[in-house]
Formats: sequence, structure tokens, C-alpha cells
Amino acid sequence: MRSLDTAALAQFWILTLALALGGCGDDDTTAMDAGLDAGPLDMGDPGLPDGSIPCTTDDDCDDEIACTRDICDDRGICVYRVEPAVCDDGIFCNGTEVCDPIDGCLPGVPETCNDDDVCTIDRCDEEAKLCRRTSRDFDEDGEADWFCEGGTDCDDRDPTRGTTINEVCEDGIDNDCDEDIDEAECGAVRYDACDDPLDVSAGGFFELTSLGAIPDYELGCAPSGRRDLVLTFDLTEAQDVTVRAEGRSITYVALRSTCDDRSSELECNSGFPGAVRRRALPAGQYFILVADIGGDVGVEVVFQDPTDPPTNESCAMPLDVSAGGTFPGSLVDVDDDVTTSCGSTNAPDLVYTFTTTEERDVVVSAASVSGDSLSVAIQRTCGDEATDMRCVRGSTAGTRLHQVPAGTYFVVVEGSSSRENDFTLDIAFEAPTPPPAGDLCSNAIPVTAPATITGTLADKQDDIDLSCGFNYKDIVYEVTLTERSDLVVVADGSGSFMYVGIQETCGVDASQLRCTSGNPSRSRLRDLAPGTYYVIVESFSGTSFELQIEASEPTVPVPVTGNDTCETAHVIPATGGLFTGTTVSALPDYETALCGSGAMSNDVAFRLDLTETKQVVATTDGSAFDTVLHMHTGMCVSLEEEACNDDGGEGSTSRIDRTLNAGTHYFIVDGWSSGRAGDYFFEVTVADP
Repeated sequence: MRSLDTAALAQFWILTLALALGGCGDDDTTAMDAGLDAGPLDMGDPGLPDGSIPCTTDDDCDDEIACTRDICDDRGICVYRVEPAVCDDGIFCNGTEVCDPIDGCLPGVPETCNDDDVCTIDRCDEEAKLCRRTSRDFDEDGEADWFCEGGTDCDDRDPTRGTTINEVCEDGIDNDCDEDIDEAECGAVRYDACDDPLDVSAGGFFELTSLGAIPDYELGCAPSGRRDLVLTFDLTEAQDVTVRAEGRSITYVALRSTCDDRSSELECNSGFPGAVRRRALPAGQYFILVADIGGDVGVEVVFQDPTDPPTNESCAMPLDVSAGGTFPGSLVDVDDDVTTSCGSTNAPDLVYTFTTTEERDVVVSAASVSGDSLSVAIQRTCGDEATDMRCVRGSTAGTRLHQVPAGTYFVVVEGSSSRENDFTLDIAFEAPTPPPAGDLCSNAIPVTAPATITGTLADKQDDIDLSCGFNYKDIVYEVTLTERSDLVVVADGSGSFMYVGIQETCGVDASQLRCTSGNPSRSRLRDLAPGTYYVIVESFSGTSFELQIEASEPTVPVPVTGNDTCETAHVIPATGGLFTGTTVSALPDYETALCGSGAMSNDVAFRLDLTETKQVVATTDGSAFDTVLHMHTGMCVSLEEEACNDDGGEGSTSRIDRTLNAGTHYFIVDGWSSGRAGDYFFEVTVADP
């Protein structure tokens, strides 16, 4: 219905009513007799907005826009409230998605992280969900451009020049950036080239340095500009070979049969440390290339008797573990053959199977010897991730499946694309027990708001995927609202990061209303219709936690405009309030030195006058962009910054909770860095301290 022009739709309803009243002859049928609510159909009612859409239930207001909450309010007209959190894809670097009431979810402005400083290189870190800025180092040799403060690199376009590079004799270039050319102390770093490799044929641990080394060779897994060292070894017979190298940053290790021929590269991996492992490497000469940004590097080379590859690399020949027990495994030289719901791309995996003749609890655990992450999936059909009964991750990835029916099942253990782990798999079969309360959607724990609950994830399993979470243990609560309400959910893990999803249908991604994470995690949903909702709590630590659920009368936000500066700031009542507006049309009047990368985006102002000390909580929960909230005290022309918060609210919103003395306080609703603007909610609660 929303796709129609609202004025035309209003006319349609008026015409329909007129026909109902005037075309019924002597039957004297009224609009009420026809089953229509005459009140909201009176488009001349001065109390109703122009173009109002009449309704009797929320279903009458369905606009088929996923990110709007369609409500039939007490006046009998449709109200459409934007829920931007529905559009959030959980990806930081592609910007904050927005909800358009006509077009639905729209992509946000990609995060450029540009701070307009030529002396920094800016990049978006998706894993940490923040912008990282490093000193300008275009050639990636670990030294900043000497035209920038603190820089030492005299030619930031050339990784072979810098203060950590040795002076090369008779080349007419100031290699070490000391403004002297071809001075007496010159010469190449040892083991820097294929014609001067370090022989490690006897194995052992070697302490080296890549300072002064030149990036001579391109490694298959390393970016350009990394300084490389060359090692070599000879095998007179087949051996298992392990090479580990660790520097002061990510270290890259390549194994080749021909030193300067990248096409002869047998394997290349990176990490902390970088490691290469080969099973039964044939006799011959080999070369190890180790690269990093420059510094001390420790290299360990281990030779062992050759071992046979595992036989259970695919679904065709799984290893039977029906008797239970402990099974050692190794992912060296193993391919990625099986797909699981929580595994990694191009990660090696091994396959196991078991058969039970009666209902049992099945306890499975895989522990990495090196402490690296593994994934373990239990499948009904081998290789079909749609049949995953459970998929878990961790350096020890363990799970218990309750009351597993008799039958044949498969266990897939998978490593990472940059590690070839050794591990032990433990599997046990125990008497069947029911899952603990809250472990599944089917046995969700009923909660009546308001409530404060102490819960634990220690005995739970991972059964539900949250858009803001991971493959962590979770617990489900069921909350029933008997009337329209605002719902506030806070999960506090006493230091552990918590993830909380709120869904209308348990376990169905499309029904998710909100997903937030934090320490603690806070969520607020406004004006929920009566019905049943599911609160799913998860955490990587399997921790105990406190969950607070509060329901209150629905709040109606006050629309605010014209509050672009402190001089025109909207005055907050002494009792607080909820306000809504947009920063799109505002100007970037204020910045902050305390958080939010300066908060140089468009901003609006609010003013709170206190006559006595109060506890004030201000949030931008529910806003459609990455907000920053900063607070100032005093006169508008000479503001003193008192507090600033970036992501203390739900998602990328902000929260300030402070005891404020009597006086005038200004709150600035701003955006992270520059270019962040959109529709906002701003709520202030004022209470006695």
C-alpha cells in the first residue's frame, strides 16, 4: 500500500466511503454497518495528518519494506517507523547502511578513513572495525617519509633506501639515507640474495636480521616491498620438513626448488610465526625465502622421518571412530575437500564417521597442538553443510549433541588456510540427556519483563547464528509483551564481550529486529507490538552473565529542526525526553578532541539546564548512522568539552552516562570522522544521583 501516492489513496478511501453511503438505496447502510471504521476514514478530521492511511490492525499497514515497522496506532491510521538496524550487514568498512522509507535498505557511504593528512596512510580495518592510520610509508619498508615529522626514509618510493639499509658500494646512491654516498662502511647484508644463502641442512634455530636487506624476490603470499632473506638445505633422502620464522610483524615464508623462480614455489604462508610444513619432501636442494618489514628474525628448521599422508582426506574414505577415544590428526599437505557451515575457504580438512545403534549424547572435541583455531562440524550427510547438526570453532573446538538418534554421522575437522595444524580429536558416547533450558529455540526460557536474570553459557551449545556474532555458545529467552512497549535488553558478562540478537521468530535471520555487541551489550527497540520475542545471548568465553530486560510504555519522539548550533540548540526539558531529526542538512560546526576521530561531520545541538546535581544518561540508540556524542559545559561561545563517546551505545551509536552539576550543558549529536550524517534518535533521561 505504501507504494501508492498517499493523497491518491486517501481520495480512494473517501470515494469508497461515498459509494458505500450513497449507493445503497433504502437500506440505510452506514460505513460502520459495512464493517468500516468511520472515524479514520474521515479525511477531513483536523486531528489526522493529510494523506493518512486508515487501518484496524498492523497487517493493514504492510508496506513490504523490511526496514520499516508498520504500526496501526490508536487513532486508526498507519505509522511507519524506520528501523535502520535491520539494514546493518555487520560490515564496518562499507559504511553504515540506511533505511529509506520508500526504497528500503540502501548501502552506506564506504569508509575511506581519509584524514586529509598527507603524512598518514589510512586504511579501514574490518576485523577491528576501525580506521588505522600509519605514518606515510609508500614503499612499505618500515620507515616513514623523512618529509613528515619523525620520518627517516629519504626516498619513500624505493624500498632499497632507508636508514636500516646498508650502503651499497660504488652504486652512486645514498642507500642508507645519511647524506653520504658510497662511504667506506658499505657492503650487502648476508643471506640477502640467492647467491649467498644460509645453509640450514643440519636443522636448528637461527637468529638473523633483515635490517639492511633488499626486497629482491616476489613471494607468492607476501606484498611487495618486504625485505627477504634466503636459506637453503639439501636432502639426501625424503624427509618431513617444518620451517617456522618469526619477526617483529607478519612474517612470510616460501619454500622453493629454484631460488629465484617463483613458479617453483611449493608453498608460501604467513603469520605470527609464518610456517611451512611438507610431508615426505623428496631428496634434492631447496630454498627458503623469509620476508618481513625489517628487523630481527628467528628461523627454526626441523627435519623428521617421512610420514604417510592420512587416508581420511575425503568423504570417500572417512575414519571410523564409532568406538570412541582419542585420535591424533595432522593437516600437513591435506586439501580442502569438504564444506561446512563454519569452516574457512581453502582450509585443509579430515573426515571421520561414527554409527550408533541407539539414542546417545555425543561429545566431540578437537584441540590444536599449536593453539591455532580449528572448526569441527557434525553432519548427517558428509560434505553437505545444509545437514550440519553443529559447527563450532576454537583452538579447542568442542560440543555436546544431546539425544542423537541412532544412525550414521560424519565429523569434519578443518584448520585454516595459513596453518597446517596437528590436533587431537576426542569423541565419546554417553547416556542420552535432554538439552538444558534455553539451549534451543524449542526450550527457550520464558521471561516476564521487568526481569534481572543470572545466566550461564557454560553448558550451552551454538545453535543460532547472529548477524553480529560468531560460532559461539548461545542461550535463548522468550519474552511476551501484552501491550505495545519499548523493550530494553542489557547483557553484562563482567568483562566478557557479549552478543545479543532479538528476533520475532527464533532462529530465523529474516525476523531479526536488532543485533548488538559490546561489554556490556545494550539494545533498545521502540514501540513493539504485543507478541512474543526471542532474546538470544552468546559469547566466545562461555561465561556467566547478567541479563536485564525492561518493558515500558512506548515513547513517541519529538521532531526537532533548526538546532544547528548552540545558539539555536533545542532545549531539553528538566525531565529529559526523546527527540528525532536529521543531521543531513546541518553544518559541521563543532569538533571534539576526545573521540570519534575528531567528529568533523554535520552536527546538531541540544541544551540541558540543571538547577541541581543530576544523573544524566544520553544516547543516540536507533540512529541511522555512525554517531558521536560529545558534551560541553558553559557558555556557547566558550564551550568546555566534558565528555565524548563514539560506540558506547548499541551498534555504532553513542552513550554518555555522567553525574552533572547544576548549570548549562550542551550535547552535540555528531558523526564519526567526516561525512557521517543521517536520521538520529537522541534520548536523555534525568534522575537523582
